Amino acid sequence: MELSLENRDIEIVLDLLAPRAAGAGFAAPATAGAIDPTRPDIVLRGARGAFEARRWSGDPVASAVLALIRGDWSDDAIAALHETIVARQADIGCREPSLLLHDCAAEAFAADKIGCAAVLLATLLHLQVEQAETLSALALCAARLGQFDEALLLANECLKLPHKHPRAYCIAGFCELERGNRKAAQSLLAVGARIARGRPDFAEMLRAAQRVLLILHFA
Repeated sequence: MELSLENRDIEIVLDLLAPRAAGAGFAAPATAGAIDPTRPDIVLRGARGAFEARRWSGDPVASAVLALIRGDWSDDAIAALHETIVARQADIGCREPSLLLHDCAAEAFAADKIGCAAVLLATLLHLQVEQAETLSALALCAARLGQFDEALLLANECLKLPHKHPRAYCIAGFCELERGNRKAAQSLLAVGARIARGRPDFAEMLRAAQRVLLILHFA
């Protein structure tokens, strides 16, 4: 039997999977010292150029990421993001630049500025910061926009990494459910729940997986 989640359940699940402000366990990139925190626009432009080059070379991940962002990586959008990041830094004081970008991405996602969040997350991915976290969060951005093909591609790419992130399993399971693949969805969500169990930092992802599994059980 084909099953699709109700809109209310979709919103609850995606909110539970949302990226949060960077904590003590969030790793900084090896190149962090080379990033000028007063010129985030340079970092954003560099990442944009790298993703565009990857897309022209046929990289499906770059194509999926750029499909989410559309006009949010224009020069004008970068200028606006630059001001946001600089203002955020002024509010909280000196902080490692990659953590600042992550926090701005979490705030943008919470404000439903999904394209903006995707730009910041893609920049972090370019900088090779916590790749499982950033790639799975990009998959979440795609799911939030209803672009389930891109979401599944990004989630599956995340699952190829050595570090398995429960958000990636949850998003992949969610996408399979949207495609009507109930058995695959249950399997992926169960793995995501198992990884998240016992990890306080993944508590909300565990709740997301369990919620969908419970709906499937009683459907």
